[in-house]
Amino acid sequence: MSAVHAVSRLRHRFVDDSGTITVLLIGVLVVILMVMAMGGAVTGVHLERNGLQHAADTAALAASQALTPEGIYDDQVNSAVSPTQARQIAAEHLAEYPFSERRLHDVSIDSFEVGNDGTVRLKVSAGTHPPLLGWFLQGADVSIPLQVTGQARAS
Repeated sequence: MSAVHAVSRLRHRFVDDSGTITVLLIGVLVVILMVMAMGGAVTGVHLERNGLQHAADTAALAASQALTPEGIYDDQVNSAVSPTQARQIAAEHLAEYPFSERRLHDVSIDSFEVGNDGTVRLKVSAGTHPPLLGWFLQGADVSIPLQVTGQARAS
């Protein structure tokens, strides 16, 4: 009789489902909040990349304006733009660029070239810590790398 009574109590306990909706609701809310945090982080990284792209384009434009009189008037010179002066101008421009958010760090020029037609191409890289997850990544000393290409030609 005791075994039958124990089975009966066990069945009654499993039939009683009070409180299970709370556990399910908390689980669903946690998943929704995690998806929202990831969406915010991805959007923040994309916005930082767009800002870095703008900086690279304006640095290339500033560098393409580094014209030399010899390059303009002498047919023997390959390009009207001085490569050494143009690279220096691009580096100065990136150093002074007013990035809207300070999540970008280690902004540097990876490659720089001046074409025969005066086109300046540069690759700029940086690291970023996304919003909402940045505190975790900074603590782990991890950042998301970004790389963009800027191009401009003096007209």
